[in-house]
Amino acid sequence: MRRLSLAMALMVGAALGGCSLLPAGVGPPLPALGRTEVVQMLRERAANFRSVQDDDLTLIIEVVTESGMRRQPALGGVMAFDSLRPGLWLRAEKLGQKVFSLRAGADYLWLEIPDTKEVVTGGRAAFAKLPQLVLPYDVMFWFGSPDWLGLSWGSTVMTIEPECYRFDVMAGSLLLRSVLVDRRRVVVTRILDYDLLGRLSTEVSMDRHEEAQGMLFPSRLTVWRPVAGCRIQLRLGDPEFNRTISGDAFRPLNRPGWRHVDLDKEPLSSVKAFGGEP
Repeated sequence: MRRLSLAMALMVGAALGGCSLLPAGVGPPLPALGRTEVVQMLRERAANFRSVQDDDLTLIIEVVTESGMRRQPALGGVMAFDSLRPGLWLRAEKLGQKVFSLRAGADYLWLEIPDTKEVVTGGRAAFAKLPQLVLPYDVMFWFGSPDWLGLSWGSTVMTIEPECYRFDVMAGSLLLRSVLVDRRRVVVTRILDYDLLGRLSTEVSMDRHEEAQGMLFPSRLTVWRPVAGCRIQLRLGDPEFNRTISGDAFRPLNRPGWRHVDLDKEPLSSVKAFGGEP
């Protein structure tokens, strides 16, 4: 148990380390911009982003156990995300065999697990039981307007640090969120969300930004959820942006003869693929 606590403390400590953990840029940071300029640049970048598809995705999931952090085998994958729907489709494979297929919208998920022939469905209650998944609302929030993140709120405090702009989103004296924006390229590199008790609930790190079609987009996205003891990393291989995605990509499918689990009504332990029993 001590090792578990130490692992979590180290990761949370790293999350709170501020800009010192940002990837090194080339050359000195640009002269500091004002808050209005930074928010407007981020707003324009978000307005240029509509969809992303990637046929060469790498997915890595790590879970904190009593013996420390356990890293599951890396999975290959295919992904499509459309911010206008919003919808997310993710297929993960290992050695050519499908491990799972996720189709999700703003308020539903459909998870197909071929190995156990299970289809797991649900809404917001189900989302909360599957912290190892990245869902459409999450992606919209991270890559959408800076106004959604609270960077333009009157209560938000911006601090100019040597490598980044730090936005602390406040509700009275309560810190809701910290957002770090790289000063060299004016891109969001880290988002830290806190619960009402002041504990870190989710940390999102985005790095290895590459320019494509007038956008700067991270090729690596890491999500750390310390309460659930779960970290998810997505590595993009060859993304394509702003191409039309068929609505069929996000539509749940019919799987006759497969076992159906409604995760809104049933516990996670009822899913065989997660170690449960039917």
